[in-house]
Amino acid sequence: MMKRSGFALMVLLLAQAGCDPVPVQYPPGSIPYPNANNPSAAPAQPQFQISGCQRGQHVWGSIMEGVAMGSSIAGPYGAGAGLLIGLIKHAVTFESECAQLYAKIGSEQQKDQQLEAAIEQELERQRALETQISGSSASGPLATTSPAPAATQSQAPQSKPNPQSKPAPDRAVLASLGKPSAPAPPASPFKNVDVRDTNGDGVPDLWIYYDPQKPGEIIRQEEATKGDGRVDTWSYFKDGKLTRRDVDTKQQGRPDTFYYYDGDKLAREEHDETGQGRITSRAIYEGGRLAKVEKNINGQGRPDLWVYYDTTKEGETVIKEERDLNGDGLVDLWTYYENGRLARRDVSAVGLELLSKSEQIPVSTAELR
Repeated sequence: MMKRSGFALMVLLLAQAGCDPVPVQYPPGSIPYPNANNPSAAPAQPQFQISGCQRGQHVWGSIMEGVAMGSSIAGPYGAGAGLLIGLIKHAVTFESECAQLYAKIGSEQQKDQQLEAAIEQELERQRALETQISGSSASGPLATTSPAPAATQSQAPQSKPNPQSKPAPDRAVLASLGKPSAPAPPASPFKNVDVRDTNGDGVPDLWIYYDPQKPGEIIRQEEATKGDGRVDTWSYFKDGKLTRRDVDTKQQGRPDTFYYYDGDKLAREEHDETGQGRITSRAIYEGGRLAKVEKNINGQGRPDLWVYYDTTKEGETVIKEERDLNGDGLVDLWTYYENGRLARRDVSAVGLELLSKSEQIPVSTAELR
Protein backbone atom coordinates (compact mmCIF):
# COMPACT_ATOMS: atom_id res chain seq x y z
CA MET A 1 0.00 0.00 0.00
CA MET A 2 2.83 2.44 0.84
CA LYS A 3 4.54 1.71 -2.46
CA ARG A 4 1.40 2.45 -4.40
CA SER A 5 0.87 5.72 -2.53
CA GLY A 6 4.43 6.81 -3.16
CA PHE A 7 4.12 5.97 -6.79
CA ALA A 8 0.93 7.99 -7.13
CA LEU A 9 2.48 10.96 -5.31
CA MET A 10 5.50 10.86 -7.62
CA VAL A 11 3.25 10.88 -10.69
CA LEU A 12 1.31 13.86 -9.42
CA LEU A 13 4.48 15.83 -8.67
CA LEU A 14 5.80 15.09 -12.16
CA ALA A 15 2.49 16.21 -13.66
CA GLN A 16 2.60 19.56 -11.85
CA ALA A 17 6.34 20.12 -12.24
CA GLY A 18 6.67 21.81 -15.61
CA CYS A 19 4.80 24.96 -16.67
CA ASP A 20 6.99 26.18 -19.53
CA PRO A 21 5.38 26.58 -22.94
CA VAL A 22 5.95 23.69 -25.33
CA PRO A 23 5.45 24.44 -29.04
CA VAL A 24 3.16 22.11 -30.94
CA GLN A 25 2.40 21.57 -34.61
CA TYR A 26 -0.64 23.19 -36.28
CA PRO A 27 -3.62 20.90 -36.68
CA PRO A 28 -4.42 19.67 -40.17
CA GLY A 29 -6.25 22.22 -42.33
CA SER A 30 -5.13 25.32 -40.35
CA ILE A 31 -3.34 28.33 -41.88
CA PRO A 32 0.48 28.45 -41.22
CA TYR A 33 1.94 31.51 -39.57
CA PRO A 34 3.63 33.85 -42.14
CA ASN A 35 7.28 34.85 -41.79
CA ALA A 36 9.77 37.14 -43.45
CA ASN A 37 10.95 34.49 -45.93
CA ASN A 38 7.36 33.89 -47.11
CA PRO A 39 5.56 37.27 -47.41
CA SER A 40 2.87 35.85 -49.68
CA ALA A 41 1.64 33.51 -47.01
CA ALA A 42 -1.88 33.78 -45.60
CA PRO A 43 -2.75 36.47 -43.03
CA ALA A 44 -1.06 36.20 -39.69
CA GLN A 45 -2.39 33.62 -37.27
CA PRO A 46 -1.29 33.36 -33.64
CA GLN A 47 0.97 30.31 -32.99
CA PHE A 48 -0.75 27.99 -30.54
CA GLN A 49 1.36 26.48 -27.78
CA ILE A 50 0.68 24.00 -25.01
CA SER A 51 2.23 24.88 -21.68
CA GLY A 52 3.40 22.39 -19.08
CA CYS A 53 0.65 23.65 -16.78
CA GLN A 54 -2.00 22.82 -19.34
CA ARG A 55 -0.56 19.35 -19.83
CA GLY A 56 -0.37 18.86 -16.07
CA GLN A 57 -3.98 19.95 -15.63
CA HIS A 58 -5.07 17.42 -18.22
CA VAL A 59 -3.02 14.67 -16.47
CA TRP A 60 -4.53 15.60 -13.13
CA GLY A 61 -8.08 15.57 -14.50
CA SER A 62 -7.59 12.19 -16.18
CA ILE A 63 -6.07 10.66 -13.03
CA MET A 64 -8.90 11.95 -10.81
CA GLU A 65 -11.50 10.56 -13.16
CA GLY A 66 -9.75 7.16 -13.14
CA VAL A 67 -9.31 7.15 -9.36
CA ALA A 68 -12.96 8.11 -8.78
CA MET A 69 -14.19 5.41 -11.14
CA GLY A 70 -11.87 2.73 -9.65
CA SER A 71 -12.76 3.64 -6.05
CA SER A 72 -16.46 3.36 -6.78
CA ILE A 73 -15.94 -0.13 -8.23
CA ALA A 74 -13.21 -1.81 -6.11
CA GLY A 75 -12.34 0.52 -3.23
CA PRO A 76 -8.64 1.35 -2.51
CA TYR A 77 -7.33 -1.34 -4.90
CA GLY A 78 -9.54 -0.04 -7.62
CA ALA A 79 -8.24 3.50 -6.99
CA GLY A 80 -4.69 2.42 -7.86
CA ALA A 81 -5.89 0.74 -11.02
CA GLY A 82 -7.97 3.82 -11.88
CA LEU A 83 -4.83 5.98 -11.53
CA LEU A 84 -3.07 3.91 -14.19
CA ILE A 85 -6.17 4.04 -16.42
CA GLY A 86 -6.24 7.87 -16.09
CA LEU A 87 -2.59 8.10 -17.18
CA ILE A 88 -3.30 5.89 -20.19
CA LYS A 89 -6.32 8.02 -21.12
CA HIS A 90 -4.19 11.16 -20.91
CA ALA A 91 -1.57 9.71 -23.22
CA VAL A 92 -4.17 8.61 -25.76
CA THR A 93 -6.62 11.55 -25.86
CA PHE A 94 -4.55 14.63 -25.05
CA GLU A 95 -3.12 15.29 -28.53
CA SER A 96 -6.39 14.63 -30.36
CA GLU A 97 -8.37 16.93 -28.04
CA CYS A 98 -5.82 19.74 -28.46
CA ALA A 99 -5.85 19.26 -32.23
CA GLN A 100 -9.67 19.55 -32.37
CA LEU A 101 -9.66 22.64 -30.15
CA TYR A 102 -7.00 24.44 -32.17
CA ALA A 103 -8.65 23.48 -35.46
CA LYS A 104 -11.89 25.09 -34.24
CA ILE A 105 -10.05 28.23 -33.10
CA GLY A 106 -8.27 28.48 -36.45
CA SER A 107 -11.54 28.12 -38.35
CA GLU A 108 -13.21 30.92 -36.33
CA GLN A 109 -10.21 33.23 -36.88
CA GLN A 110 -10.32 32.53 -40.61
CA LYS A 111 -14.01 33.51 -40.69
CA ASP A 112 -13.20 36.74 -38.82
CA GLN A 113 -10.49 37.62 -41.34
CA GLN A 114 -12.86 37.00 -44.27
CA LEU A 115 -15.51 39.23 -42.67
CA GLU A 116 -12.96 42.01 -42.06
CA ALA A 117 -11.83 41.79 -45.70
CA ALA A 118 -15.45 42.07 -46.89
CA ILE A 119 -16.03 45.11 -44.65
CA GLU A 120 -12.90 46.78 -46.00
CA GLN A 121 -14.02 46.19 -49.60
CA GLU A 122 -17.45 47.73 -48.83
CA LEU A 123 -15.84 50.79 -47.22
CA GLU A 124 -13.55 51.22 -50.25
CA ARG A 125 -16.57 51.05 -52.59
CA GLN A 126 -18.44 53.68 -50.55
CA ARG A 127 -15.43 56.01 -50.49
CA ALA A 128 -15.10 55.70 -54.28
CA LEU A 129 -18.80 56.44 -54.71
CA GLU A 130 -18.62 59.52 -52.43
CA THR A 131 -15.64 60.80 -54.44
CA GLN A 132 -17.60 60.33 -57.67
CA ILE A 133 -20.63 62.18 -56.23
CA SER A 134 -18.54 65.13 -54.99
CA GLY A 135 -16.84 65.40 -58.40
CA SER A 136 -20.15 65.44 -60.28
CA SER A 137 -21.60 68.09 -57.91
CA ALA A 138 -18.64 70.41 -58.53
CA SER A 139 -19.02 70.23 -62.33
CA GLY A 140 -22.40 72.08 -62.37
CA PRO A 141 -25.93 72.16 -61.02
CA LEU A 142 -27.31 70.07 -63.88
CA ALA A 143 -24.48 67.52 -63.94
CA THR A 144 -25.50 63.90 -63.59
CA THR A 145 -23.40 60.97 -62.50
CA SER A 146 -22.51 58.65 -65.33
CA PRO A 147 -22.92 54.94 -64.74
CA ALA A 148 -19.78 52.86 -64.36
CA PRO A 149 -18.70 50.78 -67.39
CA ALA A 150 -20.17 47.34 -67.63
CA ALA A 151 -16.74 45.71 -67.46
CA THR A 152 -15.90 47.50 -64.22
CA GLN A 153 -19.20 46.53 -62.65
CA SER A 154 -18.79 42.90 -63.65
CA GLN A 155 -15.25 42.77 -62.24
CA ALA A 156 -16.22 44.26 -58.89
CA PRO A 157 -16.15 41.59 -56.18
CA GLN A 158 -19.42 40.77 -54.52
CA SER A 159 -18.74 41.73 -50.96
CA LYS A 160 -20.66 40.56 -47.95
CA PRO A 161 -22.95 43.32 -46.59
CA ASN A 162 -21.90 44.86 -43.32
CA PRO A 163 -24.82 45.22 -40.88
CA GLN A 164 -23.11 48.13 -39.11
CA SER A 165 -22.39 50.20 -42.24
CA LYS A 166 -24.93 52.53 -43.84
CA PRO A 167 -26.51 51.26 -47.08
CA ALA A 168 -25.04 52.71 -50.24
CA PRO A 169 -27.30 55.24 -51.96
CA ASP A 170 -29.15 54.12 -55.05
CA ARG A 171 -27.41 55.18 -58.27
CA ALA A 172 -30.74 55.91 -59.98
CA VAL A 173 -31.71 58.28 -57.17
CA LEU A 174 -28.31 60.02 -57.28
CA ALA A 175 -28.53 60.44 -61.04
CA SER A 176 -31.90 62.18 -60.76
CA LEU A 177 -30.82 64.71 -58.12
CA GLY A 178 -29.54 67.20 -60.67
CA LYS A 179 -32.38 66.80 -63.17
CA PRO A 180 -35.34 69.17 -63.15
CA SER A 181 -38.35 67.55 -61.50
CA ALA A 182 -41.21 66.40 -63.69
CA PRO A 183 -44.31 68.61 -63.68
CA ALA A 184 -46.95 67.61 -61.14
CA PRO A 185 -50.09 66.00 -62.54
CA PRO A 186 -53.02 68.37 -62.96
CA ALA A 187 -55.32 68.69 -59.96
CA SER A 188 -58.67 66.98 -60.08
CA PRO A 189 -61.42 69.35 -61.30
CA PHE A 190 -63.76 68.06 -58.59
CA LYS A 191 -64.12 70.31 -55.53
CA ASN A 192 -65.88 69.46 -52.31
CA VAL A 193 -67.33 72.96 -51.90
CA ASP A 194 -68.63 75.49 -54.39
CA VAL A 195 -68.80 79.16 -53.34
CA ARG A 196 -71.07 81.48 -55.33
CA ASP A 197 -72.13 85.12 -55.41
CA THR A 198 -75.73 84.95 -56.61
CA ASN A 199 -76.48 88.71 -56.51
CA GLY A 200 -73.18 89.86 -58.02
CA ASP A 201 -72.18 92.24 -55.21
CA GLY A 202 -68.77 90.64 -54.75
CA VAL A 203 -69.69 88.99 -51.44
CA PRO A 204 -70.24 85.19 -51.35
CA ASP A 205 -73.76 84.30 -50.35
CA LEU A 206 -74.08 80.61 -51.26
CA TRP A 207 -71.94 77.65 -50.21
CA ILE A 208 -72.70 74.23 -51.71
CA TYR A 209 -71.04 71.14 -50.22
CA TYR A 210 -70.77 67.91 -52.21
CA ASP A 211 -70.37 64.28 -51.16
CA PRO A 212 -66.66 63.32 -51.57
CA GLN A 213 -67.71 59.77 -52.41
CA LYS A 214 -70.29 60.88 -54.99
CA PRO A 215 -69.10 63.95 -56.93
CA GLY A 216 -71.96 66.19 -57.98
CA GLU A 217 -74.30 65.11 -55.16
CA ILE A 218 -75.11 67.89 -52.68
CA ILE A 219 -75.06 67.02 -48.97
CA ARG A 220 -75.35 70.53 -47.47
CA GLN A 221 -76.05 74.07 -48.56
CA GLU A 222 -75.58 77.34 -46.69
CA GLU A 223 -77.12 80.66 -47.70
CA ALA A 224 -76.77 84.29 -46.68
CA THR A 225 -80.20 85.49 -47.79
CA LYS A 226 -79.76 89.04 -46.43
CA GLY A 227 -76.77 89.73 -48.70
CA ASP A 228 -74.43 90.53 -45.78
CA GLY A 229 -72.27 87.39 -46.06
CA ARG A 230 -73.66 85.94 -42.81
CA VAL A 231 -75.19 82.48 -43.16
CA ASP A 232 -78.82 82.38 -41.98
CA THR A 233 -80.15 79.31 -43.79
CA TRP A 234 -78.83 75.75 -43.64
CA SER A 235 -80.21 73.03 -45.95
CA TYR A 236 -79.42 69.32 -45.64
CA PHE A 237 -79.78 66.69 -48.35
CA LYS A 238 -79.77 62.90 -48.51
CA ASP A 239 -79.42 61.02 -51.79
CA GLY A 240 -79.76 64.36 -53.54
CA LYS A 241 -83.10 65.24 -51.88
CA LEU A 242 -83.83 67.95 -49.34
CA THR A 243 -84.52 66.53 -45.86
CA ARG A 244 -84.28 69.57 -43.54
CA ARG A 245 -83.89 73.32 -43.66
CA ASP A 246 -82.91 75.46 -40.67
CA VAL A 247 -83.51 79.23 -40.76
CA ASP A 248 -82.31 82.02 -38.50
CA THR A 249 -85.19 84.50 -38.68
CA LYS A 250 -84.08 86.61 -35.69
CA GLN A 251 -80.47 87.18 -36.89
CA GLN A 252 -79.05 85.66 -33.70
CA GLY A 253 -76.51 83.44 -35.45
CA ARG A 254 -78.48 80.25 -34.78
CA PRO A 255 -81.57 78.72 -36.38
CA ASP A 256 -84.98 79.22 -34.75
CA THR A 257 -87.23 77.76 -37.45
CA PHE A 258 -86.92 74.19 -38.72
CA TYR A 259 -88.55 72.57 -41.75
CA TYR A 260 -88.57 68.77 -42.26
CA TYR A 261 -89.32 67.20 -45.63
CA ASP A 262 -90.55 63.78 -46.71
CA GLY A 263 -89.63 63.30 -50.33
CA ASP A 264 -90.36 66.64 -51.99
CA LYS A 265 -93.10 67.71 -49.57
CA LEU A 266 -93.04 69.52 -46.23
CA ALA A 267 -93.81 67.09 -43.36
CA ARG A 268 -93.18 69.15 -40.20
CA GLU A 269 -92.41 72.70 -39.17
CA GLU A 270 -91.08 73.83 -35.78
CA HIS A 271 -90.53 77.31 -34.34
CA ASP A 272 -88.61 78.74 -31.41
CA GLU A 273 -90.66 81.93 -31.02
CA THR A 274 -88.92 83.12 -27.83
CA GLY A 275 -85.36 82.58 -29.08
CA GLN A 276 -84.46 80.52 -25.97
CA GLY A 277 -83.59 77.31 -27.82
CA ARG A 278 -86.95 75.65 -27.04
CA ILE A 279 -89.66 74.71 -29.53
CA THR A 280 -92.87 76.65 -28.81
CA SER A 281 -94.87 75.82 -31.95
CA ARG A 282 -95.08 72.77 -34.17
CA ALA A 283 -97.04 72.25 -37.41
CA ILE A 284 -97.63 68.81 -38.92
CA TYR A 285 -98.45 68.30 -42.60
CA GLU A 286 -100.12 65.42 -44.42
CA GLY A 287 -99.59 65.16 -48.15
CA GLY A 288 -98.12 68.64 -48.15
CA ARG A 289 -101.22 70.16 -46.47
CA LEU A 290 -101.42 71.55 -42.94
CA ALA A 291 -103.13 69.01 -40.65
CA LYS A 292 -102.33 70.02 -37.06
CA VAL A 293 -100.72 72.81 -35.06
CA GLU A 294 -99.41 72.48 -31.49
CA LYS A 295 -98.53 75.56 -29.46
CA ASN A 296 -97.25 76.37 -26.00
CA ILE A 297 -99.13 79.48 -24.95
CA ASN A 298 -98.62 79.39 -21.17
CA GLY A 299 -94.86 79.04 -21.50
CA GLN A 300 -94.66 75.87 -19.36
CA GLY A 301 -92.60 73.94 -21.90
CA ARG A 302 -95.33 71.70 -23.35
CA PRO A 303 -98.23 72.22 -25.77
CA ASP A 304 -101.50 73.52 -24.37
CA LEU A 305 -103.27 74.39 -27.65
CA TRP A 306 -104.08 72.02 -30.51
CA VAL A 307 -105.65 73.19 -33.75
CA TYR A 308 -106.84 70.68 -36.38
CA TYR A 309 -107.33 71.51 -40.09
CA ASP A 310 -109.35 69.95 -42.90
CA THR A 311 -106.80 68.34 -45.27
CA THR A 312 -109.47 67.52 -47.86
CA LYS A 313 -109.91 71.16 -48.80
CA GLU A 314 -107.61 73.74 -50.27
CA GLY A 315 -106.27 76.31 -47.89
CA GLU A 316 -106.17 76.10 -44.10
CA THR A 317 -109.69 75.40 -42.78
CA VAL A 318 -109.97 74.84 -39.01
CA ILE A 319 -112.31 72.03 -37.96
CA LYS A 320 -111.48 71.67 -34.24
CA GLU A 321 -109.53 73.31 -31.47
CA GLU A 322 -108.51 71.95 -28.04
CA ARG A 323 -107.24 73.87 -25.02
CA ASP A 324 -105.52 72.91 -21.77
CA LEU A 325 -106.48 75.71 -19.41
CA ASN A 326 -104.50 74.71 -16.31
CA GLY A 327 -101.39 73.19 -17.87
CA ASP A 328 -101.91 69.66 -16.55
CA GLY A 329 -101.65 68.12 -20.04
CA LEU A 330 -105.41 67.36 -20.26
CA VAL A 331 -107.87 69.08 -22.60
CA ASP A 332 -110.38 71.29 -20.77
CA LEU A 333 -112.08 73.12 -23.69
CA TRP A 334 -113.17 71.87 -27.12
CA THR A 335 -114.23 74.19 -29.93
CA TYR A 336 -115.76 72.88 -33.19
CA TYR A 337 -116.11 74.68 -36.53
CA GLU A 338 -118.15 74.17 -39.69
CA ASN A 339 -116.91 75.75 -42.90
CA GLY A 340 -114.50 77.77 -40.83
CA ARG A 341 -117.17 79.18 -38.49
CA LEU A 342 -117.65 78.47 -34.78
CA ALA A 343 -120.33 75.79 -34.30
CA ARG A 344 -120.03 74.50 -30.72
CA ARG A 345 -117.98 74.58 -27.54
CA ASP A 346 -117.62 71.88 -24.90
CA VAL A 347 -115.96 72.33 -21.52
CA SER A 348 -114.98 69.94 -18.73
CA ALA A 349 -115.84 70.44 -15.05
CA VAL A 350 -112.31 71.64 -14.33
CA GLY A 351 -112.47 73.89 -17.33
CA LEU A 352 -115.83 75.31 -16.29
CA GLU A 353 -114.49 76.16 -12.84
CA LEU A 354 -111.46 77.84 -14.35
CA LEU A 355 -113.58 79.82 -16.79
CA SER A 356 -115.97 80.96 -14.03
CA LYS A 357 -113.07 82.26 -12.00
CA SER A 358 -111.58 84.11 -14.87
CA GLU A 359 -114.98 85.17 -16.21
CA GLN A 360 -113.48 85.07 -19.68
CA ILE A 361 -113.61 82.50 -22.48
CA PRO A 362 -110.34 82.22 -24.38
CA VAL A 363 -110.45 83.57 -27.90
CA SER A 364 -110.07 80.80 -30.47
CA THR A 365 -107.49 80.79 -33.22
CA ALA A 366 -110.20 80.74 -35.89
CA GLU A 367 -111.80 83.88 -34.46
CA LEU A 368 -108.46 85.68 -34.60
CA ARG A 369 -108.37 85.02 -38.29
